[in-house]
Amino acid sequence: MPTSLRSTCFILAVIASVFGTSLALAQSNPPSTTVAPKHESARERRKALEEKSAQKQHRREEWDKQTLEAIEARDRKRTDCRMQAKEQNLHLMKRVRFIRKCMASGSPR
Repeated sequence: MPTSLRSTCFILAVIASVFGTSLALAQSNPPSTTVAPKHESARERRKALEEKSAQKQHRREEWDKQTLEAIEARDRKRTDCRMQAKEQNLHLMKRVRFIRKCMASGSPR
């Protein structure tokens, strides 16, 4: 008895769905034999959260420290450039240009 294309596709779809569900069930985690009490898992979650927030605070403090050092270095360089411009007795516009170039590069003495 010849089978129609429609019935063949239906049979293949049923076989694929059965095969797919068996694979999905095979990949699922087996139930654990030792169940931790709820307060243990909550305590562990709290501890992990505290560690995470401590790490985040440490990173924030390091970032603030690096930012502060960069600002202080820039201020020292600006002061040095201003002193150089003052030593050269530059007029206002030349002094501004000199400080801008000095800040952009090393020290053009």
